[in-house]
Amino acid sequence: MKKIFLILFCLVYTHLAQANGSIELARKEFKKAAFNDKVTNEVYQVLVSSKTQDPLTQAYVAYFTALKARHVTSPYEKITYVRSFDQAIKKAVALAPDNFEIRFLRFSVQDKLPTYLGYSKELAIDKKMILQQIQSHKVDVPATFKKDMKAVLLNSKTLSVAEKKIIEKI
Repeated sequence: MKKIFLILFCLVYTHLAQANGSIELARKEFKKAAFNDKVTNEVYQVLVSSKTQDPLTQAYVAYFTALKARHVTSPYEKITYVRSFDQAIKKAVALAPDNFEIRFLRFSVQDKLPTYLGYSKELAIDKKMILQQIQSHKVDVPATFKKDMKAVLLNSKTLSVAEKKIIEKI
């Protein structure tokens, strides 16, 4: 009985460690991937091959899918990646609607998309939720990633000066 318990514990621990490792990699390469298609593709492959497909992993897969659109020249390919992002991020948000990081990932992509494409409809909802969680100190991400989040949010054209002052508190 102890052996079975030990085996189950090891399997669960390995499963969680792998998921956490792919999320940590995605956070670490978050900024670099925006400007480097090789990094984008490598992190994307790690995420999609992860045995764990929890909502946060799904959100990062969606985010890196959107980044792929940035690195291609064909308008058709760009739209295809944006559509895939939109479908995947909606699923992740539906599974974990109160997850700050998932909402941030959606906001960071939608904030950069042209509004005429129609893929920026959740910006106001995400902005409100992000600001509320910052004000209530519910931002539970590593300090190094908080810096990247803060930079993205402060560069947003969607946020007012007053809202950016709230972002400074991250």
